Amino acid sequence: MLCSILHHGIFMDTESQHNPLPVVAVEGDHRACGIKAGEQSRDRIVRSLATYKRMFALCNISWDEAVEKARVHLPIVKEITPHLLEELDGLAAGCSDKTDDGIDAGTLLALNCRTEILPPDFLLRAMATSGHNPDNHDAHCNECTSLAVARENQSVWLAQNWDWVGLQRDALIVLHAKPDNRPACITVTEAGMLAKIGINDKGFAVSLNILRSHDDGQSPGLPVHFLLRALLECSNVEEACDFARNVPFASSSNILIADKSGDMASLEVSPKGCRVLSAENNQLCHTNHFLTPEFVANDAGLKGNISTVSRLATAQKKLSGIQGFKDINKLLSDTSSGNESICRFADKTLAEIAQIETVVAVAMNLTAQTLLVTAAQPAITDFTEHKFDS
Repeated sequence: MLCSILHHGIFMDTESQHNPLPVVAVEGDHRACGIKAGEQSRDRIVRSLATYKRMFALCNISWDEAVEKARVHLPIVKEITPHLLEELDGLAAGCSDKTDDGIDAGTLLALNCRTEILPPDFLLRAMATSGHNPDNHDAHCNECTSLAVARENQSVWLAQNWDWVGLQRDALIVLHAKPDNRPACITVTEAGMLAKIGINDKGFAVSLNILRSHDDGQSPGLPVHFLLRALLECSNVEEACDFARNVPFASSSNILIADKSGDMASLEVSPKGCRVLSAENNQLCHTNHFLTPEFVANDAGLKGNISTVSRLATAQKKLSGIQGFKDINKLLSDTSSGNESICRFADKTLAEIAQIETVVAVAMNLTAQTLLVTAAQPAITDFTEHKFDS
Protein backbone atom coordinates (compact mmCIF):
# COMPACT_ATOMS: atom_id res chain seq x y z
CA MET A 1 0.00 0.00 0.00
CA LEU A 2 1.23 3.50 -0.84
CA CYS A 3 1.89 5.14 2.50
CA SER A 4 2.52 8.76 1.52
CA ILE A 5 2.59 11.15 -1.40
CA LEU A 6 4.35 14.47 -1.92
CA HIS A 7 1.79 17.23 -2.43
CA HIS A 8 2.58 20.97 -2.46
CA GLY A 9 5.91 20.24 -0.81
CA ILE A 10 4.51 18.21 2.09
CA PHE A 11 4.23 14.50 2.69
CA MET A 12 0.63 13.38 3.08
CA ASP A 13 0.06 10.13 4.92
CA THR A 14 -2.49 8.27 2.79
CA GLU A 15 -2.84 5.17 4.92
CA SER A 16 -6.48 4.33 5.58
CA GLN A 17 -5.82 2.93 9.07
CA HIS A 18 -7.55 5.74 10.94
CA ASN A 19 -10.57 4.26 12.69
CA PRO A 20 -13.47 6.55 13.70
CA LEU A 21 -13.01 8.15 17.10
CA PRO A 22 -14.48 6.06 19.92
CA VAL A 23 -17.76 7.21 21.46
CA VAL A 24 -18.02 7.59 25.24
CA ALA A 25 -21.68 7.93 26.31
CA VAL A 26 -22.53 9.05 29.86
CA GLU A 27 -25.57 10.29 31.77
CA GLY A 28 -26.76 10.99 35.30
CA ASP A 29 -25.44 13.39 37.92
CA HIS A 30 -22.01 14.86 37.31
CA ARG A 31 -20.14 12.36 39.44
CA ALA A 32 -21.92 9.47 37.70
CA CYS A 33 -21.06 10.96 34.30
CA GLY A 34 -17.43 11.18 35.34
CA ILE A 35 -17.30 7.61 36.62
CA LYS A 36 -18.78 6.24 33.40
CA ALA A 37 -16.38 8.31 31.27
CA GLY A 38 -13.41 7.10 33.33
CA GLU A 39 -14.47 3.48 32.95
CA GLN A 40 -14.93 3.76 29.20
CA SER A 41 -11.90 5.86 28.27
CA ARG A 42 -9.19 4.87 30.74
CA ASP A 43 -6.73 3.60 28.11
CA ARG A 44 -6.95 6.86 26.20
CA ILE A 45 -6.59 8.89 29.39
CA VAL A 46 -3.34 7.02 30.06
CA ARG A 47 -2.12 7.93 26.56
CA SER A 48 -3.04 11.56 27.11
CA LEU A 49 -1.23 11.71 30.43
CA ALA A 50 1.89 10.18 28.87
CA THR A 51 1.96 12.84 26.14
CA TYR A 52 1.62 15.76 28.56
CA LYS A 53 4.17 14.34 30.96
CA ARG A 54 6.62 14.46 28.03
CA MET A 55 5.60 18.02 27.20
CA PHE A 56 5.94 19.22 30.78
CA ALA A 57 9.32 17.52 31.10
CA LEU A 58 10.59 19.47 28.08
CA CYS A 59 9.75 22.61 30.01
CA ASN A 60 11.47 21.35 33.17
CA ILE A 61 8.13 20.84 34.90
CA SER A 62 7.73 17.59 36.81
CA TRP A 63 4.28 16.04 37.04
CA ASP A 64 4.07 16.90 40.74
CA GLU A 65 4.91 20.51 39.87
CA ALA A 66 2.24 20.48 37.16
CA VAL A 67 -0.35 19.31 39.70
CA GLU A 68 0.66 22.13 42.05
CA LYS A 69 0.42 24.68 39.23
CA ALA A 70 -3.07 23.40 38.43
CA ARG A 71 -4.21 23.67 42.04
CA VAL A 72 -3.61 27.42 41.93
CA HIS A 73 -6.81 27.66 39.88
CA LEU A 74 -8.94 25.52 42.22
CA PRO A 75 -10.57 28.38 44.21
CA ILE A 76 -11.89 29.97 41.01
CA VAL A 77 -13.03 26.61 39.59
CA LYS A 78 -14.84 25.85 42.86
CA GLU A 79 -16.53 29.25 42.79
CA ILE A 80 -17.66 29.19 39.14
CA THR A 81 -18.01 25.53 38.12
CA PRO A 82 -18.10 23.35 41.28
CA HIS A 83 -20.22 20.72 39.50
CA LEU A 84 -17.41 20.12 37.01
CA LEU A 85 -15.07 19.27 39.87
CA GLU A 86 -17.61 16.61 40.88
CA GLU A 87 -17.35 15.22 37.36
CA LEU A 88 -13.57 15.29 37.53
CA ASP A 89 -13.65 13.41 40.85
CA GLY A 90 -15.93 10.83 39.25
CA LEU A 91 -13.62 10.54 36.27
CA ALA A 92 -10.72 9.71 38.58
CA ALA A 93 -12.86 7.19 40.45
CA GLY A 94 -13.86 5.54 37.17
CA CYS A 95 -10.20 5.14 36.22
CA SER A 96 -9.25 3.83 39.64
CA ASP A 97 -11.85 1.07 39.47
CA LYS A 98 -9.67 -0.64 36.90
CA THR A 99 -6.18 0.12 38.14
CA ASP A 100 -4.12 0.92 41.17
CA ASP A 101 -1.61 3.15 39.39
CA GLY A 102 -2.86 6.34 40.96
CA ILE A 103 -4.88 8.37 38.42
CA ASP A 104 -6.44 10.75 40.92
CA ALA A 105 -8.42 13.97 40.68
CA GLY A 106 -5.27 16.08 41.06
CA THR A 107 -3.71 14.34 38.08
CA LEU A 108 -6.80 14.96 35.96
CA LEU A 109 -6.97 18.58 37.12
CA ALA A 110 -3.42 19.05 35.78
CA LEU A 111 -4.47 17.45 32.50
CA ASN A 112 -7.39 19.87 32.19
CA CYS A 113 -5.02 22.77 32.98
CA ARG A 114 -2.40 21.81 30.39
CA THR A 115 -3.02 25.07 28.46
CA GLU A 116 -2.38 27.10 31.60
CA ILE A 117 0.72 25.06 32.56
CA LEU A 118 2.59 24.90 29.24
CA PRO A 119 4.71 28.02 28.62
CA PRO A 120 4.33 29.97 25.33
CA ASP A 121 7.69 28.71 24.04
CA PHE A 122 6.84 25.00 24.44
CA LEU A 123 7.16 24.24 20.73
CA LEU A 124 10.50 26.02 20.51
CA ARG A 125 11.80 23.74 23.24
CA ALA A 126 10.36 20.70 21.53
CA MET A 127 12.01 21.60 18.23
CA ALA A 128 15.36 22.07 19.92
CA THR A 129 15.32 18.37 20.83
CA SER A 130 15.48 17.63 17.09
CA GLY A 131 18.60 19.73 16.59
CA HIS A 132 16.60 22.33 14.65
CA ASN A 133 17.09 26.04 14.99
CA PRO A 134 13.63 27.28 16.03
CA ASP A 135 14.41 30.69 14.51
CA ASN A 136 14.09 29.03 11.10
CA HIS A 137 10.69 27.49 11.74
CA ASP A 138 7.13 28.51 12.35
CA ALA A 139 6.95 26.98 15.80
CA HIS A 140 4.62 29.09 17.86
CA CYS A 141 0.83 28.83 17.97
CA ASN A 142 0.76 27.06 14.63
CA GLU A 143 -2.52 25.38 15.18
CA CYS A 144 -6.24 25.67 14.52
CA THR A 145 -8.42 27.36 11.92
CA SER A 146 -12.08 27.90 12.82
CA LEU A 147 -15.04 29.39 10.98
CA ALA A 148 -18.77 30.02 11.29
CA VAL A 149 -21.27 30.75 8.53
CA ALA A 150 -25.00 31.41 8.44
CA ARG A 151 -26.60 31.65 5.02
CA GLU A 152 -30.20 32.55 4.24
CA ASN A 153 -32.36 29.44 3.96
CA GLN A 154 -29.32 27.26 4.77
CA SER A 155 -28.05 25.51 7.88
CA VAL A 156 -25.86 27.37 10.37
CA TRP A 157 -22.35 25.86 10.59
CA LEU A 158 -19.45 26.10 13.02
CA ALA A 159 -16.32 24.17 11.99
CA GLN A 160 -12.60 23.91 12.56
CA ASN A 161 -9.43 21.94 12.07
CA TRP A 162 -7.90 21.02 15.41
CA ASP A 163 -4.12 21.17 14.97
CA TRP A 164 -1.91 19.89 17.75
CA VAL A 165 0.71 17.25 18.49
CA GLY A 166 -0.17 14.24 16.37
CA LEU A 167 0.49 11.91 19.31
CA GLN A 168 -2.82 13.04 20.77
CA ARG A 169 -4.90 11.60 17.95
CA ASP A 170 -4.92 8.26 19.78
CA ALA A 171 -6.12 9.97 22.94
CA LEU A 172 -9.25 11.54 21.41
CA ILE A 173 -12.84 10.56 22.13
CA VAL A 174 -16.29 11.80 21.17
CA LEU A 175 -18.05 12.39 24.49
CA HIS A 176 -21.85 12.17 24.47
CA ALA A 177 -22.87 13.61 27.85
CA LYS A 178 -26.38 13.90 29.32
CA PRO A 179 -25.86 15.36 32.79
CA ASP A 180 -28.90 15.82 35.00
CA ASN A 181 -30.47 19.28 34.80
CA ARG A 182 -27.95 20.51 32.21
CA PRO A 183 -28.00 20.57 28.41
CA ALA A 184 -26.81 17.39 26.72
CA CYS A 185 -23.67 17.90 24.66
CA ILE A 186 -21.45 16.13 22.15
CA THR A 187 -17.80 17.14 22.31
CA VAL A 188 -14.61 16.01 20.59
CA THR A 189 -12.02 16.13 23.32
CA GLU A 190 -8.84 14.61 24.66
CA ALA A 191 -9.69 11.74 27.01
CA GLY A 192 -9.65 12.95 30.59
CA MET A 193 -10.62 16.50 29.62
CA LEU A 194 -14.06 17.91 30.25
CA ALA A 195 -14.64 19.29 26.74
CA LYS A 196 -13.10 20.90 23.69
CA ILE A 197 -14.97 21.35 20.39
CA GLY A 198 -18.67 20.65 20.76
CA ILE A 199 -22.39 21.30 20.39
CA ASN A 200 -25.29 21.05 22.82
CA ASP A 201 -28.92 20.09 22.34
CA LYS A 202 -29.93 23.77 22.38
CA GLY A 203 -28.20 24.26 19.02
CA PHE A 204 -25.27 26.18 20.55
CA ALA A 205 -21.65 25.23 19.73
CA VAL A 206 -18.05 26.14 20.59
CA SER A 207 -14.67 25.83 18.89
CA LEU A 208 -11.15 26.63 20.08
CA ASN A 209 -8.06 28.48 18.83
CA ILE A 210 -5.11 28.67 21.19
CA LEU A 211 -3.64 32.15 21.69
CA ARG A 212 -0.60 33.19 23.70
CA SER A 213 -0.15 36.46 25.59
CA HIS A 214 2.76 37.85 27.58
CA ASP A 215 0.16 38.30 30.32
CA ASP A 216 -0.46 34.54 30.58
CA GLY A 217 0.36 32.84 33.87
CA GLN A 218 0.37 36.02 35.94
CA SER A 219 -2.71 35.19 38.00
CA PRO A 220 -5.23 32.37 38.61
CA GLY A 221 -8.25 31.97 36.38
CA LEU A 222 -10.82 29.57 34.99
CA PRO A 223 -8.89 27.04 32.86
CA VAL A 224 -9.92 27.05 29.21
CA HIS A 225 -11.16 23.43 29.18
CA PHE A 226 -13.43 24.19 32.14
CA LEU A 227 -14.59 27.27 30.23
CA LEU A 228 -15.44 25.23 27.14
CA ARG A 229 -17.57 22.78 29.11
CA ALA A 230 -19.27 25.62 31.01
CA LEU A 231 -20.08 27.38 27.74
CA LEU A 232 -21.68 24.18 26.46
CA GLU A 233 -24.24 24.68 29.23
CA CYS A 234 -25.37 27.96 27.62
CA SER A 235 -28.42 28.25 25.38
CA ASN A 236 -27.16 30.84 22.91
CA VAL A 237 -24.42 33.28 21.97
CA GLU A 238 -25.74 36.11 24.11
CA GLU A 239 -25.74 33.97 27.25
CA ALA A 240 -22.25 32.68 26.50
CA CYS A 241 -20.86 36.19 25.99
CA ASP A 242 -22.35 37.34 29.30
CA PHE A 243 -20.77 34.37 31.07
CA ALA A 244 -17.30 34.86 29.56
CA ARG A 245 -17.25 38.60 30.27
CA ASN A 246 -17.53 37.89 33.99
CA VAL A 247 -14.88 35.20 34.34
CA PRO A 248 -11.15 35.66 35.17
CA PHE A 249 -8.65 33.84 32.93
CA ALA A 250 -5.10 32.67 33.51
CA SER A 251 -4.29 31.99 29.86
CA SER A 252 -5.37 33.12 26.41
CA SER A 253 -7.59 31.52 23.81
CA ASN A 254 -10.16 32.33 21.19
CA ILE A 255 -13.53 30.60 21.50
CA LEU A 256 -15.56 30.96 18.31
CA ILE A 257 -19.22 30.36 19.18
CA ALA A 258 -22.49 30.21 17.26
CA ASP A 259 -26.11 29.19 17.78
CA LYS A 260 -28.89 27.85 15.58
CA SER A 261 -30.41 31.32 15.14
CA GLY A 262 -27.32 32.32 13.14
CA ASP A 263 -25.84 34.50 15.87
CA MET A 264 -22.06 34.09 16.20
CA ALA A 265 -19.05 35.70 17.88
CA SER A 266 -15.38 35.21 18.68
CA LEU A 267 -14.48 35.42 22.36
CA GLU A 268 -10.85 36.48 22.65
CA VAL A 269 -9.93 35.81 26.27
CA SER A 270 -6.74 36.60 28.17
CA PRO A 271 -5.80 37.54 31.74
CA LYS A 272 -6.81 41.06 30.68
CA GLY A 273 -10.40 39.91 30.20
CA CYS A 274 -12.75 38.89 27.39
CA ARG A 275 -13.37 40.85 24.20
CA VAL A 276 -16.14 39.93 21.78
CA LEU A 277 -15.58 40.10 18.02
CA SER A 278 -18.78 40.27 15.99
CA ALA A 279 -19.51 38.72 12.61
CA GLU A 280 -19.66 40.54 9.30
CA ASN A 281 -22.04 39.31 6.60
CA ASN A 282 -23.07 36.39 8.84
CA GLN A 283 -19.59 34.84 8.77
CA LEU A 284 -16.54 34.76 10.99
CA CYS A 285 -13.16 33.02 11.10
CA HIS A 286 -10.14 32.92 13.39
CA THR A 287 -6.68 31.38 13.65
CA ASN A 288 -3.96 31.78 16.32
CA HIS A 289 -3.26 35.46 16.80
CA PHE A 290 -5.17 38.22 18.54
CA LEU A 291 -7.41 40.44 16.45
CA THR A 292 -8.56 42.73 19.27
CA PRO A 293 -6.37 45.87 18.97
CA GLU A 294 -5.76 46.25 22.71
CA PHE A 295 -4.55 42.62 22.96
CA VAL A 296 -2.28 42.66 19.90
CA ALA A 297 0.65 44.38 21.64
CA ASN A 298 0.99 41.53 24.14
CA ASP A 299 0.62 38.70 21.60
CA ALA A 300 3.36 36.19 22.50
CA GLY A 301 2.66 33.78 19.65
CA LEU A 302 2.68 35.99 16.57
CA LYS A 303 6.37 36.80 16.19
CA GLY A 304 7.91 34.39 13.70
CA ASN A 305 4.56 32.70 13.11
CA ILE A 306 3.71 32.98 9.43
CA SER A 307 1.17 30.17 9.43
CA THR A 308 -1.51 31.85 11.51
CA VAL A 309 -1.52 34.93 9.28
CA SER A 310 -1.60 33.01 6.01
CA ARG A 311 -4.29 30.60 7.23
CA LEU A 312 -6.50 33.49 8.31
CA ALA A 313 -6.01 35.19 4.93
CA THR A 314 -6.95 31.99 3.10
CA ALA A 315 -10.05 31.47 5.23
CA GLN A 316 -11.17 35.09 4.85
CA LYS A 317 -10.67 34.94 1.11
CA LYS A 318 -12.80 31.81 0.70
CA LEU A 319 -15.35 32.36 3.44
CA SER A 320 -17.88 34.25 1.33
CA GLY A 321 -18.13 31.29 -1.07
CA ILE A 322 -19.11 28.81 1.63
CA GLN A 323 -22.72 27.71 1.40
CA GLY A 324 -22.71 24.37 3.20
CA PHE A 325 -20.81 21.29 4.28
CA LYS A 326 -19.23 20.54 0.89
CA ASP A 327 -17.58 23.98 0.82
CA ILE A 328 -16.52 23.71 4.47
CA ASN A 329 -14.90 20.34 3.81
CA LYS A 330 -13.03 21.79 0.84
CA LEU A 331 -11.67 24.69 2.90
CA LEU A 332 -10.66 22.49 5.86
CA SER A 333 -8.94 20.12 3.39
CA ASP A 334 -6.88 22.89 1.77
CA THR A 335 -3.18 21.96 1.42
CA SER A 336 -2.28 24.62 -1.15
CA SER A 337 0.33 26.37 1.04
CA GLY A 338 2.39 23.42 2.25
CA ASN A 339 3.09 23.59 5.97
CA GLU A 340 1.30 26.93 6.14
CA SER A 341 -1.93 25.32 4.91
CA ILE A 342 -5.23 25.09 6.76
CA CYS A 343 -4.92 21.30 6.52
CA ARG A 344 -1.50 20.46 7.88
CA PHE A 345 0.60 17.30 7.86
CA ALA A 346 3.45 16.55 10.27
CA ASP A 347 7.02 17.61 9.57
CA LYS A 348 8.74 14.25 10.03
CA THR A 349 12.16 15.91 10.39
CA LEU A 350 11.09 17.14 13.82
CA ALA A 351 10.97 15.16 17.05
CA GLU A 352 7.66 13.36 17.49
CA ILE A 353 6.68 15.61 20.38
CA ALA A 354 7.14 18.67 18.10
CA GLN A 355 5.15 17.38 15.12
CA ILE A 356 2.14 19.68 14.91
CA GLU A 357 -0.50 18.60 12.39
CA THR A 358 -4.22 18.65 11.74
CA VAL A 359 -5.28 15.95 14.17
CA VAL A 360 -8.99 16.00 13.26
CA ALA A 361 -11.55 18.25 11.60
CA VAL A 362 -14.95 18.99 13.13
CA ALA A 363 -18.02 20.45 11.41
CA MET A 364 -21.18 21.15 13.40
CA ASN A 365 -24.59 21.74 11.83
CA LEU A 366 -26.35 23.85 14.43
CA THR A 367 -29.66 23.77 12.60
CA ALA A 368 -29.77 19.98 12.50
CA GLN A 369 -27.85 19.69 15.81
CA THR A 370 -25.30 17.22 14.48
CA LEU A 371 -21.54 16.95 14.82
CA LEU A 372 -19.29 15.51 12.11
CA VAL A 373 -15.67 14.60 12.82
CA THR A 374 -12.81 13.02 10.89
CA ALA A 375 -10.35 10.49 12.29
CA ALA A 376 -7.34 12.35 10.81
CA GLN A 377 -6.75 15.16 8.29
CA PRO A 378 -9.92 15.91 6.29
CA ALA A 379 -7.85 15.79 3.07
CA ILE A 380 -7.44 12.02 3.53
CA THR A 381 -10.32 10.85 5.75
CA ASP A 382 -14.10 11.05 5.75
CA PHE A 383 -16.37 12.53 8.40
CA THR A 384 -18.45 10.48 10.85
CA GLU A 385 -21.76 11.97 11.97
CA HIS A 386 -22.93 12.13 15.60
CA LYS A 387 -26.51 12.98 16.65
CA PHE A 388 -28.39 13.49 19.88
CA ASP A 389 -30.67 10.69 21.05
CA SER A 390 -34.35 11.35 20.54
